[in-house]
Amino acid sequence: MQTIKLRLACLLALMLALVLVSPAQAAVILLYHHVSEQTPAATSVTPDQFREHLDRLEQEGFEVVRLDELVQRVRDGADPRERLASITFDDAYVSIIENGIPMLEERGWPATVFVATEPVVERRRPMMSIDQVKSLHERGHLVVNHSHTHLHMVRRREGESARAWRQRLRSDIERAQQLLEDWVGESLPKYLAYPYGEHDPDVRALLAEMGYKGFSQRSGAVDDKVDWLDVPRIPVNRQFADWGGLRDKVLALPMPVQSVTPESGITSTVRPSFTLTLPAGWERRGLNCFARGAPAELDWTRGDEHDQVRVRPARDLAPGRSLVNCTASAGEGRFYWYSHLWMRRDSSGWYSE
Repeated sequence: MQTIKLRLACLLALMLALVLVSPAQAAVILLYHHVSEQTPAATSVTPDQFREHLDRLEQEGFEVVRLDELVQRVRDGADPRERLASITFDDAYVSIIENGIPMLEERGWPATVFVATEPVVERRRPMMSIDQVKSLHERGHLVVNHSHTHLHMVRRREGESARAWRQRLRSDIERAQQLLEDWVGESLPKYLAYPYGEHDPDVRALLAEMGYKGFSQRSGAVDDKVDWLDVPRIPVNRQFADWGGLRDKVLALPMPVQSVTPESGITSTVRPSFTLTLPAGWERRGLNCFARGAPAELDWTRGDEHDQVRVRPARDLAPGRSLVNCTASAGEGRFYWYSHLWMRRDSSGWYSE
């Protein structure tokens, strides 16, 4: 009898481990801007780096699909053994269609391009033309909303009321959606990539009211428990293009975060803290968080049903956007991953771009 109980306990432990390591569905979304050697390193990869990333994704056994297919398959709970990825681009730079798209099409892989429509209409360099955006759609790629004016959505104008601010954002989003649908001649998914990756609870509430899904600029994997108003996308640029580090992000699993406080990432504090609520026992899983290249300070509170960890940078954050990355081993060389965005204002107000 004792032997049977022991075997049952071992079987239950194994099943629990498999559940923790293999969520119902985990997929990743990669975020690029320029594919060029002549554009800023912070928003670019070189053509050679981009080609290497595609080669590596193929070697790792990833199926690369359009973003709308990825969303649907994640929501349906696809086979957890699948490795699913989408390649997305923000802003509709001409280097995407000149350098990036041909490499994808060589493999029969689709892209998703979040288009800021006003720069396209005005044909600002180095943006695509309207005809090039239409061409992407005709070739089977997905074009979706990145706002009309590429505005800072979290910022209100001086003296602007909450109502006026909401109407301004709504009009900007609707304008971009209407233009894109006019250009391609059909309705498009209501997907919005937040300009600059900036959003807060008020912005997310507006998107929910409008029936949109919101896509961020922070690392992490996607499963059917994701917040569809804050979907992580892995930012890739020349500074973080080495496959050794990028592979960990691409193979990451979603960290089972139950809640995050505060809900807004806007702060004026030089070392702001946030608190993650995780399932009970997570204190023992070896969580590590990093901010500005240094380990962050962790303060744990253990509970019977869940654990909470307060995460505080060990170094002052500079004004602007900063990511705090938290990871924990999932076994077999993979990591659970959560990335938190801070938008730090200074004494003079909002940071400049």
